[in-house]
Amino acid sequence: MSRQPRGRRAGFFSSACGLMVLVATAAVAKDLAPFRATLAVHWGSGAGSDAFRDDLARSLASSLATGCFAGVAMARADSADETSDVVFDVLLSDAIDETRFDDSIAGALQPGEPTKELRRVSHFEVTVEASLTTRESGALVQKKHLVAHVTRRPLYVGEDVQATVRAEAIDDIVRDLTRALGCGGAKLPQKIREALGEAGKASPAPR
Repeated sequence: MSRQPRGRRAGFFSSACGLMVLVATAAVAKDLAPFRATLAVHWGSGAGSDAFRDDLARSLASSLATGCFAGVAMARADSADETSDVVFDVLLSDAIDETRFDDSIAGALQPGEPTKELRRVSHFEVTVEASLTTRESGALVQKKHLVAHVTRRPLYVGEDVQATVRAEAIDDIVRDLTRALGCGGAKLPQKIREALGEAGKASPAPR
């Protein structure tokens, strides 16, 4: 099924940025697991661009903060917020970000007919290994493996279809990870409590 192209997301991190904390509003807090989470998104082998990693981190942090946890913190260098209860670690690897040509490469690179752009196919693929663990003991709460891949042709001459496939891959990853966690349901907070070894006491949501 073809989807309408989405705009590129703005970059999220710079080397100088510090800890970012997202807090759910009181209006939605009742639907969230009453725990604070640290989100770490990083490249492993076969790394792709830092821009993709940062855009994914931004989108995932926003989704987790509004639909999953009472608070979400993103720390640099994969360091966990000391006030968090759990750590959601997302490891990216084996990135493929390429343009494939219907024409021969020599013909595709020759200047001339603008509609040659429509005979190119952009493909993006990345492997994702995600795990939710308790911060102090490292006890596993949930894990998920997936491979996100998106392939599409430009719909019009001049479209930045590579940006489109990256954006769609981010949407797919965020959707699949939040679904795997069980965000918004009763099972996630129960699993966290069991992993923490608590009877149900949770950290208060930050103000």
